[in-house]
Amino acid sequence: MARPLTLAEITHEIRTGEMERRPANFRGATLSTLYLMEKKLGIGLDLENAVILGPVSMADSSLDGDINFKNAKIQGSIYMSEAEINGGLDLSFAQAQGVINLVGSKIRGSLNAQGLEVNGFLSLAKAQILGNLNLRNLILKNANYEGLTVVGDLYLNRAIIQGGVDLTEAFIEGTLDLTVISVNHSADLTSAQVGNLLILRDALIKGDLILKDTKYKKMIKHYL
Repeated sequence: MARPLTLAEITHEIRTGEMERRPANFRGATLSTLYLMEKKLGIGLDLENAVILGPVSMADSSLDGDINFKNAKIQGSIYMSEAEINGGLDLSFAQAQGVINLVGSKIRGSLNAQGLEVNGFLSLAKAQILGNLNLRNLILKNANYEGLTVVGDLYLNRAIIQGGVDLTEAFIEGTLDLTVISVNHSADLTSAQVGNLLILRDALIKGDLILKDTKYKKMIKHYL
């Protein structure tokens, strides 16, 4: 494994990227952690194929560009609650050993999490996504941390999705919560597997709700 970048090296690359008006390039790099809480960056971040040995902390941050975690391996959790991303967020085929918290985040592009694997929950509660939400082949598994079980739930309650939602062939070991979600186009759950509850209470889906071959323990169904 490559030597992890130091905090000084990470900061230098971000500043250089801002000066050169390009995304900070951490593609394929190894980082011990990524701590950017409450930061305002004028660029995006490219972390494709990166290895992050600890958590990613970007809560309450603002970034003017895309964030790319494609194929990244994160050996901790991702905290991005209330973050504002003036671009897209790519988590496709990434692996996170901890939970992913995007509660209240604003993404002014699409969120691509196709093939994302998470040990624990993924929360997009109250998130606003101006593009599409791609969760095709998502894998959320229950995890044990110091004797406590963290259930592999997917929280989309009160989220606002301007595009469509694709959960085709997703595997969610816990509950899928779509309470009061707003989706401007269709929500496709074809062949999705939900280990516990599928909650559709007061969901507003303007296009089609596709439940072909969807599996779940129980549906709580009351939607507009």
